[in-house]
Amino acid sequence: MRYSLFLLAASLFADAGSLIPSNKQAPDPAVLSMEEMAIDVEIDGSSAKVLTRQIFANRTAAVLEGNYVFALPGNAVLSDFAVWDGATRIPGVILERRRAEELYNDIRLQAIDPGLLQLGERDVDEARRTAVFSARVVPIPAYGTKRMEMEYQQRLAVENLSSVLSLPLQPDAYKVQTVGRLWITVTVTSPHAIKQFEPLAAIYPLQITERTPNRIRATFEARNMALTQDFAIRIDREEPKADRLAVTAQREPGGGPGYFEAAVQLAPQLAGDAAPKTVVALFDASLSMQWEKLERSFRALSALLTGLGPQDRFHLLAFHSQVAAYAPGSTAAGAANVEQALNWLKTQPLRGATNLGAALEKGLALAGRETALVLFTDGGATEGTVRTGQLLAAYAKAWAAQKPRTFVYAVGDDANVTLLRGLARNQGVFEWVRSTEPEEFKRNAFLGKLNRKAVDGVALTAPAVVSLVYPLHETVYAGGEATWVGQYAQPGAATFQVRGATAAVNLPAVETAHPQLPRTWARARVDALLEKIDRDGEDKASIEEIIRLAKKFKFVTPYTSFLAAPRSLLRPRLIRPGDPVLRVRTDEAIASVVAVFPFGLTKPLRYLPAEKVWQTRFLAPASLGDGLHAVQMVLRDKNGRTYRERKTFLIASQAPLVSVKLGAGAVRAGGTVEVSARATALTRTITARIAGAPAARVAWNERAGVNLGQLRIPPQLPPGRYVVKVTAEDVAHNVASREVALEVLP
Repeated sequence: MRYSLFLLAASLFADAGSLIPSNKQAPDPAVLSMEEMAIDVEIDGSSAKVLTRQIFANRTAAVLEGNYVFALPGNAVLSDFAVWDGATRIPGVILERRRAEELYNDIRLQAIDPGLLQLGERDVDEARRTAVFSARVVPIPAYGTKRMEMEYQQRLAVENLSSVLSLPLQPDAYKVQTVGRLWITVTVTSPHAIKQFEPLAAIYPLQITERTPNRIRATFEARNMALTQDFAIRIDREEPKADRLAVTAQREPGGGPGYFEAAVQLAPQLAGDAAPKTVVALFDASLSMQWEKLERSFRALSALLTGLGPQDRFHLLAFHSQVAAYAPGSTAAGAANVEQALNWLKTQPLRGATNLGAALEKGLALAGRETALVLFTDGGATEGTVRTGQLLAAYAKAWAAQKPRTFVYAVGDDANVTLLRGLARNQGVFEWVRSTEPEEFKRNAFLGKLNRKAVDGVALTAPAVVSLVYPLHETVYAGGEATWVGQYAQPGAATFQVRGATAAVNLPAVETAHPQLPRTWARARVDALLEKIDRDGEDKASIEEIIRLAKKFKFVTPYTSFLAAPRSLLRPRLIRPGDPVLRVRTDEAIASVVAVFPFGLTKPLRYLPAEKVWQTRFLAPASLGDGLHAVQMVLRDKNGRTYRERKTFLIASQAPLVSVKLGAGAVRAGGTVEVSARATALTRTITARIAGAPAARVAWNERAGVNLGQLRIPPQLPPGRYVVKVTAEDVAHNVASREVALEVLP
């Protein structure tokens, strides 16, 4: 029997992987400590494989269960997962999603504790829009350990001859975690010469052990390491005088098909003076954007508007079921005007429905041929035209009149990527930032293309022996990289060409040193099939091919799952505290569901056939204080068998207490000021802001024992007295703010 339980409010966050005691909302090293973490990073060209191995120790005399939670980067695919039962490794096996659930149910009814890991917990449609995995891990023996392994594969974007790999080790929602022993190994192999290899996080000083023009190996090791920063590296390629093309290949053993990757590195161009431009910014203010998605979108919009030059102008539209404009006409860029526009946006109400079609229509009405239309949204159209194909067709028809460049900044794990990527294909740029991944590099690369034009005519000419070729890029800019993957039937000499660059290669008849290549091709093929399903609807042949490729090359898709047995119940879990709605999704065998609350309330849940969920509403009495509380779920199936599960919810009604101190009372324009803040335990995020500048994150610093951040003062800010506003938000989304004075000197 498998069911999903979720309380509707704030979502859980995790990055590199956190094991949380089942009766707590955050990691507790006094109960479950992270003893070891080893991270192996292998970068082959622009393809990265990250293998993480973690050992957690039970510090108590009781047998425990925990929730192992992690989220993948935006374009990553999970390729392996395993748990250890003592000295025995139990690997995940890819199965068709429905079959995995059937086996999981059979094993559980036999009193064996299986493992099931899959994207989403509701259905295939949700699985297409989530990157969050979680696993219920049980048992964790008293004073014993539990070992977890996870591997994923990710494509690295190349911008201006540079790539950044970021591993989100610093917790997003929890306080800093400490690992007893940490190892990081990085191996970079590049077909193009490496100009510079640079660690970006000061607390991880990598030691380079091997360095050649095309290969670098570096390591890091530490004990009792507080994960106060994300791990990140930057790789710069040598500047080519002309476009250069490299082809790598990998052959399956036993006479199977071969796979190739053709990557062209485009030569950079000299930057010219930016011509005056007009930007039409469409900001999604519907309820689906609340919390993290709203914050990320606002930071990107703020960076967009504050980055405009004095010669530029902008329109700002906020939309939900209706569309509101900041001003009847365009507004001149500048610190004061931008600040007023952002303050206006903050006053706009969040409303439930999203009429994306109406917003796009209004945006196009304001756009000209030299306009950039920039959309910030999750793409969740719920009113007006809602079907992806119809929205894309309507936009393309209206867009043809003026042909503005369409920039789309998609946010959230549940973003409608198919729709938003399709909109950006109208001479624009698409970027997707998920809920828990670092956003700065993607945001800067996205906004940096406003003043640049994409390179036209980038197409691959390949020999007749290749087939099923897929581009791994949407648009490509000077200094960037365009990549294609495909199959080849027969080995031998072959010539590839992109624009003026040519590569003559010998497609191998045996395996080579690029083991990630077949999975890269399979993932591109699956993405193409999923896009076809989103556009035309499901068909048996496409689904069967997706399942076959996922099994063969071992990665999770919306139609497949990892199943591990006989230990460790692995299941996604989304617990959202603070909402009086309790919803439970079960399999069809369940005949009744009853919730037993800690304050003496017992309520049967009502089945909603249209949604296929059980639901009830409850209101916690005033006597129930803030803190963690448990609810018992009692489920009975049609054969009279009863199942019980205990879940927790959090009540937090008080706004966080926050105190603020600046490192200096006065600072020159263009400089930075340190912001120090103390806040109560449940505080999730702290931000600092001054008029005319993007907000700065204030995060926990283990060594200082306080939250610290650096607020940059815009160089164009006029001298005078200003207010720095520091805002703290807790896990239940209670908000408090404090203001401190700061003098800006000339």
